[in-house]
Amino acid sequence: MIIEICSRDAALERAAGARESTSVVSITSTDEPNVAFPANDSVNAILRLKFNDLTEEYDEEGIPYGRPLPEERDFSGLRAFAETLDCERLIVHCWEGASRSAAVAAAIFEYRGGSDVLATGVRFAPNPRVYALACRALGIRPGMPRCPSE
Repeated sequence: MIIEICSRDAALERAAGARESTSVVSITSTDEPNVAFPANDSVNAILRLKFNDLTEEYDEEGIPYGRPLPEERDFSGLRAFAETLDCERLIVHCWEGASRSAAVAAAIFEYRGGSDVLATGVRFAPNPRVYALACRALGIRPGMPRCPSE
């Protein structure tokens, strides 16, 4: 399976044009609406997760971000979704496709034994808090996220 890490806009485009069996993990912030994917019979499952791209409650000056940190409950359904993946392509997206999506994709990659292909079109850095929580939800020990650096 190809696990593709991308931005929201790229995910919409790829899902609309998918010709092979495709599943999607759609990650939005807590204050964003869900992404409305166009109808496509090749897209067989969409998991919607909502959490913010934060690792700490406060910025470097001690000012609160005013948004909640990702928590374990935000990953509800991730393991069941990963257990039933039966597709040729998995699209994992967040707003930019650089942090949250990379962390969740890396955790799914590890959960599936590292035999899939990770693909991305942008430089990214997996959010360490999101990665640890995704690994916990999947029942695996977090290691070092293994993502490509294209």
